[in-house]
Amino acid sequence: MINRSNVLMHEFIGLEAKVAECACKEMKGISGRVVDETKNTLVICTSRGEKTIPKKGSVFCLKLGNAFVKVDGNRIAMRSHDRPKKLL
Repeated sequence: MINRSNVLMHEFIGLEAKVAECACKEMKGISGRVVDETKNTLVICTSRGEKTIPKKGSVFCLKLGNAFVKVDGNRIAMRSHDRPKKLL
């Protein structure tokens, strides 16, 4: 089960997310559901369409149950299936 201690090892697609910080200032505050993930980006579906957010230079708040967990995009800038191998 996904929780605060193992969030980096899990898939982010389907989670609610908010961009807490971003090198691209106009992307800060974007929120919605993660619909895709690449090595370098998260795609968030918002009420205004899909937005592609770079992982590097960003901090994301992911909703887990009733709480939010901050995730540093620099730490997850890899393919989702590579994270468990590289972050252990």
